[in-house]
Amino acid sequence: MRCGPQRRGWSARLKTRLLLWFVAAILLAFAVSSLTVSVTRPEGTEFPAQIVAKHVQNKLAQKWEDPRACAAIVHDLREATGLDFSLERDPNVLPKRRRRGHATGGVVFDGTTTYVPIVRDGEALGALALRSSAPGAAGPIRLLFGLFMGGLVLSAVARKVAKRISSPLEQIAQAAERFGTGDLAARTGIDTAARGSRHIADEVREVAYSFDEMAGRIERVVRDQRELLAAISHEIRSPLGRARVGLEMAREEATEVHGERLAAIDRELREVDAILGDLLAAARAGLSDVRLETIPVLPWLRSRLATLSRPDMPELELDDDGIELDVTVSCDKALLGRALENLVNNAVAHGHATNEPITVRVEHDARELRIVVRDRGPGIPEELLPRMFEPFVKGDKARTPGRGVGTGLGLALVLRIAEAHGGKAFAKNRSDVTGKVVGAEVGIVLPRS
Repeated sequence: MRCGPQRRGWSARLKTRLLLWFVAAILLAFAVSSLTVSVTRPEGTEFPAQIVAKHVQNKLAQKWEDPRACAAIVHDLREATGLDFSLERDPNVLPKRRRRGHATGGVVFDGTTTYVPIVRDGEALGALALRSSAPGAAGPIRLLFGLFMGGLVLSAVARKVAKRISSPLEQIAQAAERFGTGDLAARTGIDTAARGSRHIADEVREVAYSFDEMAGRIERVVRDQRELLAAISHEIRSPLGRARVGLEMAREEATEVHGERLAAIDRELREVDAILGDLLAAARAGLSDVRLETIPVLPWLRSRLATLSRPDMPELELDDDGIELDVTVSCDKALLGRALENLVNNAVAHGHATNEPITVRVEHDARELRIVVRDRGPGIPEELLPRMFEPFVKGDKARTPGRGVGTGLGLALVLRIAEAHGGKAFAKNRSDVTGKVVGAEVGIVLPRS
């Protein structure tokens, strides 16, 4: 059985959303932690600068009038620490709020340089400067680079986590889609017994378990119904067959009046037999055991139309103009043959003139194949067109004198068979150049093989 339109894009969208949420959550956590650190940590490099200040601040203040002595102190400090210390003798390098009233020697950081004020008698004389080893622009660049690399790593990890979460959901969705298209044996394939696995959440496992249990119960119910339907059909067809044999024997001895009645009974028996056949074919078309094979369309159609032709019905004409001999389709020959038979019977039942042929037209393009049956009857009432493929929707008996109106299941079965092949069915009226309805056009559309 062909699956309907696939919706595989949802899995990629789910993975993308999970990935973005993971990355956004991690980046948000990083931003909050960075903000917290920046707010709560001491300004600049205050801790190491305070340690330095305790050792050299008083010395520099005492030796301030002796530049050589101050330079020697700074030199020794550079040698001892390996840091880029320098002495700023201009107190203007410090913000105004640091120049007065700060005998404690508070540290100032302007983004690139840490200043340790040199204070004497509450007055700032200058500052001991500790410059960063990299240019001022390197900090933001390094930060951005670090964020970029961190983002790559986080994205890789988040992608893996997102895939691990979405993969079992994708398995469940695919199983549900296969089951919905008639594959009653479809299951998720997830080990529902291995609880507590770190690869699949228990909640997802519960969903898979529930789906598999539901699918199993539905499969058993449908299989049982199918077997029951087949058994009932067999049991009913057996007495039908005996009744028809009895009718044939009775016809040999019947009068003309009785013969007409027996013929009417025979038509009713044939209709019951057709209903049983439609029911069985519909049950099979709705399940997953559609047996697909690739066949050449034109030879198959010619053979099938020859089989369907009967002396008491109009001629069947195949319109294959412009169709290549090598056109193929992947189908279940038995079911497609039943669909074609029902389309032909529908044309016969809806007022087609017996002296004019019924046209079976084949059309195709790169993607699909259309098999269309055209009659020359009065057409289909407009109010019935939207419901033509519903079960037991029949045309007006006044339009089909003497030939009955069918079982009411024929076109419903056509639609079901078309959908089982991944296609569709359609019905519309045909009009001439004056707009007058000159017949109906009913057919199926199948995907190309």
